[in-house]
Amino acid sequence: MDRTPRSLSVVVTAMNEIGNLEPTVKNILAAAGPRIPDVEVIIVDDGSTDGTSELADAMARADGRIVVHHNGQNRGLAYSYRKGISLSTKRYTSWVAGNNIVPLKGMEDLYDRTGSVDTVLSYVVTDVRGIFRRSVSRSFTILVNLMFGVRLRYYTGPCVYPTDVLQQLKLIADGSTIVPEILLRMVKSGRTYVEIPLQPQPRTGGSTKTFRLSNVAAVGLSLLNLFWDIQIRGARHNRRPSPVDL
Repeated sequence: MDRTPRSLSVVVTAMNEIGNLEPTVKNILAAAGPRIPDVEVIIVDDGSTDGTSELADAMARADGRIVVHHNGQNRGLAYSYRKGISLSTKRYTSWVAGNNIVPLKGMEDLYDRTGSVDTVLSYVVTDVRGIFRRSVSRSFTILVNLMFGVRLRYYTGPCVYPTDVLQQLKLIADGSTIVPEILLRMVKSGRTYVEIPLQPQPRTGGSTKTFRLSNVAAVGLSLLNLFWDIQIRGARHNRRPSPVDL
């Protein structure tokens, strides 16, 4: 186990999450604070037009642990996630979507394991979304496992990675595929990882941006590009992944 003092940057990506951003950040600080005293929350506002931008700035003024970056216009999740990674200053970096579907307990479990392994991943215990969303999610997981020769439970949950490694990754995915791309590159490099169970809660406001037609098309193209880069070109060394028992 890594006994170096832990510190954590949490990237929160948000686009039009006026009803969800504040409870998301409050849960992050409530979960991380007692476990990792040196924590910062990096809100990346992706061109919001509903007041999320102003809310983020007000939260930063009220709490010195919160910093805000405004993209200025909508640039998508991949751009926002990469920007948050580049701004991270702590030993570990976590990503949490600003949609308030990750409960406090899930974040506590995530940050409890930070530093015990290279990578902390999460998977959904019971999917609270509709049957169509559940079916698409299961199909996506099966497809990615088959394409990349791994056996992971979930690809788009909150996660924790070592910042120095994360900032050196050459990321190529567009849209929401950046989340599984980072996970795959970490796991396929042979770094130790653990998957922890997480029970999401229903959205309390706003709507998902994942299933726009342009996003679906971007996911398909990005998966093909990743397959070529990771599996064919062997961009990462093929050391065996090392899961860690819970």
